Amino acid sequence: MAFFRKNERKEDISQKEAEVIQKVQPKPRPKPKPRTETIISKGIKVEGNISGSDFVQINGMLEGNIIISNVTIGPSGIVKGTIKAENVSIEGELKGQVECEDIEIKRTGRVSNKIECVNLLISGAVIGDIKAQNMITISKEGKVKAENIQSKKVIIHGTVDGKVHGENIIEVGHDGKVTTERLESQKVVVNGKIDGKITASQLLEVGRNGFVQGEITVKNIKTEEGGRVIGTMVTYEETKPKQLAPNDNNNNLDTEVIDIEPA
Repeated sequence: MAFFRKNERKEDISQKEAEVIQKVQPKPRPKPKPRTETIISKGIKVEGNISGSDFVQINGMLEGNIIISNVTIGPSGIVKGTIKAENVSIEGELKGQVECEDIEIKRTGRVSNKIECVNLLISGAVIGDIKAQNMITISKEGKVKAENIQSKKVIIHGTVDGKVHGENIIEVGHDGKVTTERLESQKVVVNGKIDGKITASQLLEVGRNGFVQGEITVKNIKTEEGGRVIGTMVTYEETKPKQLAPNDNNNNLDTEVIDIEPA
């Protein structure tokens, strides 16, 4: 028969518990890599390009192009060049083109050139063409003057002067004012003001505070009491190609297709 001392048994149990605890404890996560930042301070002027994979903030002046993940132009910042990034925030001024995923132009921000992005929020001023894959939102303070504004969804609460194309829908809020040579979408919802040529291939909906004036082409229209529509109205018809019959004297001639304008 074997005999064990109490202390030895306690030591064995303690050792087993420690092993179990050690196995249960999660492995420490690797520390995140430190974020690298490039900051051009107010009053500093830099000539040259900046590239990298992290963050740059411009509070001074940069004459050159930027290729980096995240870009911020501060209230006193000015960039003369092209920006290619993932995320862009502008409180200062960009005199050049920008290509990115998400961009916010804040109240003091100004952009004067072409914007290509996925999502765009404008609270400042933009002069130039705009193309967004997903959505453009123009806030109450936003002002846009552009040859073309294009996205799947366009929401306007500010002032717009230019052609507007919304693939799915264009919404003009109570404070929205649009002056346009051509505004077109499947659905157009107006609670503000539109003056120009409007095409709604599915529905034009005018709220009680909405005002639409100009040449209007619609498939269906819905107007709430108080909403106003002034101008000429034409029923929208899908463009159908017309095929001419081949010449009987020459069967080798190609059939010509002519696009017929909507009535």
